[in-house]
Amino acid sequence: MTIPKRKQILEATINAQVSQNYQDCQEWINETLRIMAKGTKHEKDVNWALEVCNTYKSLWINQNTHTKGEMQNELH
Repeated sequence: MTIPKRKQILEATINAQVSQNYQDCQEWINETLRIMAKGTKHEKDVNWALEVCNTYKSLWINQNTHTKGEMQNELH
């Protein structure tokens, strides 16, 4: 038996609200958006936008990790 879309949205929204950190909250918000868009004419656009955001986030994290490593090397 499949879980109704409304219940999936409510569960994901509640999980976002009780998240312990920003990253977990953002992941639940993204999941909520995916569920809401599923089966609509906007599904492809929403999924594409979330993938672009994830790619940008990954690039930003990698760049900042690299920068922190360089700073630590300069201090030693």
